[in-house]
Amino acid sequence: MSPRPSDRYLVTIGTFDGVHRGHRQLLSWVKELAKRRGLKTRVVFFVAPPRFYFKPELKVPLLTGGAERRRLLKELGIDRVEVLRFGPRWAEMSHTAFFESYIVHRWRAGGLLVGRDFAFGRGRLGDLAFLKAACAARKMTLGVLPLVRMGRRKVSSTRIRALLAAGDVAKAGRLLGRPFTLRGRVVHGSHLGRKLGFPTANVHVPAEVMAPPGVYEVLVSGGPLKEPRRAVCNVGVRPTVDGTRHRHVEVHVPNWKGHLYGRVVSVSFVRRLRGERKFASVDALQRQIARDVSRVAD
Repeated sequence: MSPRPSDRYLVTIGTFDGVHRGHRQLLSWVKELAKRRGLKTRVVFFVAPPRFYFKPELKVPLLTGGAERRRLLKELGIDRVEVLRFGPRWAEMSHTAFFESYIVHRWRAGGLLVGRDFAFGRGRLGDLAFLKAACAARKMTLGVLPLVRMGRRKVSSTRIRALLAAGDVAKAGRLLGRPFTLRGRVVHGSHLGRKLGFPTANVHVPAEVMAPPGVYEVLVSGGPLKEPRRAVCNVGVRPTVDGTRHRHVEVHVPNWKGHLYGRVVSVSFVRRLRGERKFASVDALQRQIARDVSRVAD
């Protein structure tokens, strides 16, 4: 027995990295179309684009990890969100098996919305020509999502990554539709910040997520911080103190006493203060940190 229309979904499949303004505009269209057709909404996304699997040399950091992306999509009112990690099983699956087993049966699609260059299945044989025929046979709606632009340029995750890499967190935030934000749990570190007179919260950020190196003014919230607090965030390898190869995300909240250990916090980037660099001495580093803090302290 076929599912009733109210049990079926308008499905859209993609990566949705960053859940930026372009994605949000498209998803508002998805919700409106689903409402008109009497369908629920379902977004299916791969944490990393499938092309990273086939061509690892193309791999770049992500704007959002899987859990954060799912949270943002649910906040937008999407009924169901499916999180997938591309691997051998997906790479070897035929386009017909993907369509029947997943789109039709598992995700209960009553309609499908995809990008104009969307293709799936082994050899990318599940292209728009295939989908038009397959959806028509199933009496399913098929729509092609348009590009979204700000000015003359397309809003894209690639463009936002480039802005973050250049230190333009304000413009990146405008394209995202919100400040670029890292979320993670505060973990114990080496307490170097406390020894320097500026205790820091060490935020664990998934290795696959982009954290642009430098020193930033940020807003921190979460845990005992009921309201966002202005803070200084250093992203980098601490070259003056120990020069580790591992990236650290460290946040100092001026004029606040307490601890955040074990709590999940959000670090929203406001502006870049300077690049991370190696100082001639620890004293010189301390003086610079004091200047950084004075620029953001309440």
